[in-house]
Amino acid sequence: MKQKARLIIPMWGEVYAQKLITITIPALLAPGNVPAFAEDFDLEFVIVTETRLFETIRAADSFKNISQYCKPLLFPIDDLMTDLPGDYGVVLTYALFRGFIDLGEAMTETNLLFFNTDFIISDGSLRHVAELIKRGERVIHAPSFRVVLEDVWPQLEARVDETSTALAVPAREMAAMALKHKHITVKARTVNQRLCHQWRMDQFYWYVDEHTLIGYQWPVALVAIRPERVILEPTLVWDYGFVPEAAPTLPKHFIDDSDNFFMLEPQKRATGEDLVRLGAISVNDIAKDLSKWTTKEHRDCGQQLLKIHSADLPDISTFVAESKAYLSSIMNRLSPQPQPHINHGLLGEWFDGAKERMRANRDAAETPLADEIEVDDAAITIPHTTPVSRQRGGMVGFALSTMKLAYRYLFGHVPFVRRQHPLWADINVVADKIRGWREKDAKVLWIASHDSLFYRAVSDRVDPAALFFSSPTEALRTPEAYDACLCELSVDDFASYREYYERIRPLMKNGGEVVAFVIRRNERTISNKDLGLCESALPDVDISRIRFFGSLTTGLFRRLFLSAATSFPNRPMMRNLWSALVLVGLAPWVRLGNHVGSKDDSIYHASWTSLALESKVVREQGQAPVQARAS
Repeated sequence: MKQKARLIIPMWGEVYAQKLITITIPALLAPGNVPAFAEDFDLEFVIVTETRLFETIRAADSFKNISQYCKPLLFPIDDLMTDLPGDYGVVLTYALFRGFIDLGEAMTETNLLFFNTDFIISDGSLRHVAELIKRGERVIHAPSFRVVLEDVWPQLEARVDETSTALAVPAREMAAMALKHKHITVKARTVNQRLCHQWRMDQFYWYVDEHTLIGYQWPVALVAIRPERVILEPTLVWDYGFVPEAAPTLPKHFIDDSDNFFMLEPQKRATGEDLVRLGAISVNDIAKDLSKWTTKEHRDCGQQLLKIHSADLPDISTFVAESKAYLSSIMNRLSPQPQPHINHGLLGEWFDGAKERMRANRDAAETPLADEIEVDDAAITIPHTTPVSRQRGGMVGFALSTMKLAYRYLFGHVPFVRRQHPLWADINVVADKIRGWREKDAKVLWIASHDSLFYRAVSDRVDPAALFFSSPTEALRTPEAYDACLCELSVDDFASYREYYERIRPLMKNGGEVVAFVIRRNERTISNKDLGLCESALPDVDISRIRFFGSLTTGLFRRLFLSAATSFPNRPMMRNLWSALVLVGLAPWVRLGNHVGSKDDSIYHASWTSLALESKVVREQGQAPVQARAS
């Protein structure tokens, strides 16, 4: 009898649904992946996602094709979603759990495989995992490798077979693609190329030659596990708490050679830009940061040598020795005790807060989650979510509620803040635009990749990467054109805004308004002398203007406020109290600074802290938007 196995992928959002059906599943369909794995295992394929995406996934040819090799199941995630983008890690953790907790006691007899939608594996990777499981390995880790999505995605799409929908890329070809298109966060963590660094150094690479890289990751992704214990409720986010709870005594196996298993992780070019700094970083600073968040499992993973190569391995002994010495110098500076996976010093309070927001979301739902949902004529039992702790009551709860009411009365609420709020100078113009759109009941396209200050005011966010997919998401193929568009960009993204605008404009009504908004999150800026940027960033059609907001003074107020708002990460009461005191203390000066700062905002000034590029779409008489014509 074949061993039982379940491959679980959690995802939400239309962009990720398109990633799943166009590239992720096709890579699983390569001959050496799911088809080979299913020869030896009774495999189920579980996608944990929003119910609104079920039909999109079921209709995809790739989903139909993979169903020939395994039993496909769709589990709902709707009740787990929260309103805060920062809760992503907690939502992902509970989504992963939902993919297997229905197994109950059978969990310890089932091989669980885990992938993210961003994980694209080389042909033969799952065949190797199957061999490891058959020889007795029960906890298997393998690294992922970040590449630039804009460069790699078109190459991957071009390799998908039209008939079988399989994406079969051999390991060394995929490694060559990765080494050619390394993401900036990989370059920033390449120790022997000290041009820039990432202030959170959780991966370390050494350049060997143009075909070879060695490295270490804290942590290394969990690919497969057969738990030794039944575990139904997470104690902390996935990479921190699952393995020590589910397999506390089992040995871990690390796939350390890309020839055996290779996993691309395509990310947008600007992803992680806020973490990158020019120059090198000291070993002391690395160790200080790692001590704040790493658990025993992270530190164990961080000692595993990983080899990525697109040709035969050269002699890497010198680089290995250098890397081991470097890591030893870090390990010697770490805190003696790692962080625990229960009551984690940095993440525990945040994790509990996100669980509260999940509970509140379930309580607010108009209808309860159904116990059964029909998928492909098969009833799938959805386990009831384990209750989470109740909200704080008593004096603490009363104090928090009082502070919130006072805050809203004096300062408004983001993004609709009053003039004495430190964020007013940056966001009030765009907030007024949104208020006007809402009053007109306008159909608004919201494009953003980062955490947004406007998330309470707009909905149905579209990832900018979707603009570059050959198969558009539902939001981008709607037959009804948009009245307005808010496109939030990083400073680096803005350098390519013309490309974004060329893809946004066909979705807009004639007379529609497009607002690109950029807020400076670090020292990166845009020079008014950069003619190349002017050529690549500024659209050359329609009626447009650019506006610059903020000043040195308002920028200082914003930094002081944000510093207070992110202080005391493990003591929310203290953080709220300190933030309130800072707000009240700054209020008269902020209001004065916002009045003094009033000037012609269309004139560039080097101290700007945010900008908005406003465009009104003006087409030839009678010309319809592309989407409207298509309908």
